[in-house]
Amino acid sequence: MKRYFSNPSFLIGSIILFMMLALLVISFFHTPYDVTAMDLANKLAKPSQEHFLGTDQFGRDILSRVMKGIEVSLLIGFMAVSSGLLFGLLIGSFSGYFGGRLDEIIMKIIDTLMAFPGVLLAMMLIAVFGNGLLNTIIALSVMAVPRFARITRSGYMELRDSDFVKAERIRGAGSLRIMFSHILPNIVSELSATASLSFASAIMSEAGLSYLGLGMQPPSPSLGIMLSEAQDYMLRAPWYVLIPTITIALLVIAFNLIGDGLQEMNGGVK
Repeated sequence: MKRYFSNPSFLIGSIILFMMLALLVISFFHTPYDVTAMDLANKLAKPSQEHFLGTDQFGRDILSRVMKGIEVSLLIGFMAVSSGLLFGLLIGSFSGYFGGRLDEIIMKIIDTLMAFPGVLLAMMLIAVFGNGLLNTIIALSVMAVPRFARITRSGYMELRDSDFVKAERIRGAGSLRIMFSHILPNIVSELSATASLSFASAIMSEAGLSYLGLGMQPPSPSLGIMLSEAQDYMLRAPWYVLIPTITIALLVIAFNLIGDGLQEMNGGVK
């Protein structure tokens, strides 16, 4: 851990993420106000002691909604990246280890998925299956699979003929044992860096989809929804636009810095 935190990118990213996680944990137990409670008498109120970050067009407390928005963003990001990692790992490991016809078929499918811009693919899936939390997670998970599959495949192709793998084959170890007990631990560092960068991408994509009305739906306190609602009040209440924008930026920067730090220490992701 000392080695990791000696890296400036990893350290700064971790500090930012820690602050966001602190707000997340606090939001589980307490928010200054109910995130859906309206107070039209105080709509678009400036930041004050009563409302630290002001209120929105319905008089809802922005700080409370930002806290819950961080919760939504990190939940969706975690579920999407975890699912993408799981399926990408399984696909990439079998493709890279066994090669041959299986590898050709799988990689043609992966290349087809990667031919679509990620957000466009997610928009297409949501258009087919509908809006909502679950469908947003599914769409972002599908976006994440190709990246993890290619990284995993690359690692398995590099290590499948290495000396320690040959030694395990001679000892009688089965393919699954070699794949997941001996090769997989050697590519964890690459997968960790990819997961961090994919987390940032998932948060950005979720905010973009919600901004366009294709992700989370009002009155859910999504950062993308807050940004979409705030654009009509940009001149009248500039803080309303800046707060969700800065929050999204900090989340994305945090995971990108952590991912960059992991890449620097692990010699880069292939």
